[in-house]
Amino acid sequence: MKNLIFFDFDGVIVDTFSFCYEISNSLAPVSEDSYRARFEGNINHALAKANQKSNSSQFFDAYTLRLRDCSPHKEIAEAIKALSLNYVLIIISSTISSPIASFLETHGLRSYFQEILGNDIEKDKTKKMQMMLSKYSTEPTEDIFITDTLGDIEEGKKCGVKSIAVTWGYHPIETLKKGEPYKIISEQHELIDAIKEYFID
Repeated sequence: MKNLIFFDFDGVIVDTFSFCYEISNSLAPVSEDSYRARFEGNINHALAKANQKSNSSQFFDAYTLRLRDCSPHKEIAEAIKALSLNYVLIIISSTISSPIASFLETHGLRSYFQEILGNDIEKDKTKKMQMMLSKYSTEPTEDIFITDTLGDIEEGKKCGVKSIAVTWGYHPIETLKKGEPYKIISEQHELIDAIKEYFID
């Protein structure tokens, strides 16, 4: 049985922060720091607390249009192709699944992922990971989560899945350290070695 690698989408695979912030700010004014802080926990809980759940359809309509103009990080795209040979790759995201699937298809990456679990499937990332642990009959310690936010690190912890945090996404290294991930990397070319190191350990 292959180990599972859970990939967050926004920030990790493609740089979406600037336009996601622009869209959110246009729907309900928010400072950039406050917007980043929403991802220190589950983003859905943060939006509910801010009474902004009603804006979700408007957000994703605009998001889908803007995502079409983006490209995946080149080195991460190459890493995905290489990792798919030895691991089961799964997207765990707070974005809805359809634009993610379309984006990956457009850029020749869809076939490398066995599953895409977006916000339309389940809003709690811990539950989505638990679903996959059950489906693939694997233990949390046998898998890893690649993410760029403190909130994701914490959600992984709740079901026993450790994280490799990346600094080119939504949260800086100082924020990521608070979650005590397995490892923090700042260069995209480091990802494959960090994953191999985790599974050897």
